Amino acid sequence: MTATAKTEGDMTGRGGFTLASLLLAAWSTSSIAQSVPACGAEGHRVLARRWDAVLGVGWELRQDCAHPEWPARSVALAADARPAGDFGVVRGSDARARAQIVPPLLVHAGDSVRVWSQCEKVRIEMTGIAEVSARNGERVVVRITRQSEENGLTVERVEGIVRGAGNVEMEG
Repeated sequence: MTATAKTEGDMTGRGGFTLASLLLAAWSTSSIAQSVPACGAEGHRVLARRWDAVLGVGWELRQDCAHPEWPARSVALAADARPAGDFGVVRGSDARARAQIVPPLLVHAGDSVRVWSQCEKVRIEMTGIAEVSARNGERVVVRITRQSEENGLTVERVEGIVRGAGNVEMEG
């Protein structure tokens, strides 16, 4: 009797699997094994590489060869270990990418800020309201409101330089 003359019930192997399903499983696992990279000398295989443009760090998705059942883990690469063509996400020079990064606003218009001035033996501090938003080292105008005996409330504007979040150094 030839294999073509057998019925599907006759071609069932051990455990109730048909010969066709066993051949299909063997073929699919052999193609998967060919697509998985080989293990390196470090004992892991690299499944993927990604570049984080915000942090400026490369990441490798690694699988442990001794324990392939364990989940893959992401590992940060050293800054000097960035291969040129492996990431492909960031194009152009690093100088152009860094030039587009703008430092955050440390003082927002309408926020309460601490205004201070200091010399050798004296430090003066007061609070005020920022009238414009600014980054570190930029000029900002601060509105200071104080109580006076004659006129009630007096509003005065002082210029200063942003030194930190909510922190302004008075000029002059």
